[in-house]
Amino acid sequence: MKYIDRKEKLNFYVGLSGQNIVYSFIGGTFFTYFMTDIAMFPAAIVSVLLIVMKVWDGINDPIVGSYVDKHRFKNGEKLRPFLRYTPLPVGIFTVLIFLVFSTAEDMLWLRLAYFVIMYICWDIAYTLQDVAIWGITASVSPNSDERDNFVKWARTVGSCVYGVFGGLIPMVIEMVANTTKKSMSLVTLVFAIILGLGGAMISMRTYKAQERLRVVPDKQQGSLLESFSLLFKNKMLMLVTLSNLFGALGFGGQLMTYFFKYKMPTDFLGAGSAIGALGLTTIYGAITYGPQFLGMLFADKLKKIFKGYVNALIFMQVLNIVTRVIAFAIGFEGMNIWIGMLLMGIGCIPMGAAAIAQTSIFCDSIDYMEWKTGKRTEGVTFSMQTFFTKVSSGITAGLAALSLSILGYKAIDDSAVTFLGTQTQAFETWIWPLAMLTPAIASLLYIIPLLFIRYTPEKRAVVEKELAERRAKEEAK
Repeated sequence: MKYIDRKEKLNFYVGLSGQNIVYSFIGGTFFTYFMTDIAMFPAAIVSVLLIVMKVWDGINDPIVGSYVDKHRFKNGEKLRPFLRYTPLPVGIFTVLIFLVFSTAEDMLWLRLAYFVIMYICWDIAYTLQDVAIWGITASVSPNSDERDNFVKWARTVGSCVYGVFGGLIPMVIEMVANTTKKSMSLVTLVFAIILGLGGAMISMRTYKAQERLRVVPDKQQGSLLESFSLLFKNKMLMLVTLSNLFGALGFGGQLMTYFFKYKMPTDFLGAGSAIGALGLTTIYGAITYGPQFLGMLFADKLKKIFKGYVNALIFMQVLNIVTRVIAFAIGFEGMNIWIGMLLMGIGCIPMGAAAIAQTSIFCDSIDYMEWKTGKRTEGVTFSMQTFFTKVSSGITAGLAALSLSILGYKAIDDSAVTFLGTQTQAFETWIWPLAMLTPAIASLLYIIPLLFIRYTPEKRAVVEKELAERRAKEEAK
């Protein structure tokens, strides 16, 4: 039986697109560059800021998820109302984060305090929205195949929008600033108002999704402690989360903008080009990560070929390791940089299905916990998804900034960059191996926790069948 109609899907995917436009400002490499080269925070401080803010995220997300699980609105829902009330504050705080009111060194403490406060406010609002958005994917249908298809297209649409805007926004901001001679801080703020606030308003469309699976209140956990106990009993959830935290150690991708700014000639794309380091990073992302969108379309094929999403995830990581090691060996001199990019792009094709696979495993873990305990934990479970998404991005960006600090990096205005010898010898020596090989090492570590997941397709069928029987009995009472 099918439950989700076309209009409901369309509204949810459009709203999800709006949310990913917002996150493209903060979740990608541009956010680190904004802090170091636009807001002009020292690299060492940026590293501490990013890691500390994500520790806050780690504390905040499961608490928010637990609150969502045990809270009920008057209409009996626990997820949908958040999709109506959170977009406006998310949009407002997105704009305020990118307000650079000064770059003076003597006001550094005030600028830091303002930035941290705005980020904390944004994070609370965004977490409530994100937990509700992904939690509802586990409740839109009792049919797991229909749910998997819904998740597949949600992840595909969300990732495509995030990838496109995350790549184009920095490039367009840089080109607009270069051609109009306006400051990067002013152009960034204008884009935050148009796309950050605008995207947040679009995200309100996710409210059209229906919450069809509900467990009666007396079967829900009654305390924060019980929520956490259920969370840590969910072995699948914990193993996938651990894999993602290991994957966050691959911070090399965050260094590509700095690599292009100081290791590639200023006329690499031709004399007088308005495309700078941010634009080259966008081109790099389009070639190396753009092909992932093909992998999203064939996620179900990969699931079938490898007999489950867990084995498919392992294959993706192995391919990433191989292609990156070869690209590093080829080097970046002359045309070699393009050859290495194309090679990594081919290796990244299956990686597009990774987010789909992880979300499907999360949904399976919710069913499995209901099968074992009688309690559905969409809120606390998908708070772990937002937890590892934000914490992983924070660890990645924090390690990238820390590595820049260790290498002696100091931000320099574009007009003063002379291509060779601008930065320290340590930077010149290590920026390429760090950019290429740290993601390969992270992929190797990512595989290890997945080897301990034992939820087979046969087990999934048994769980789904027994849950359907239980629900039928509940409805008959």
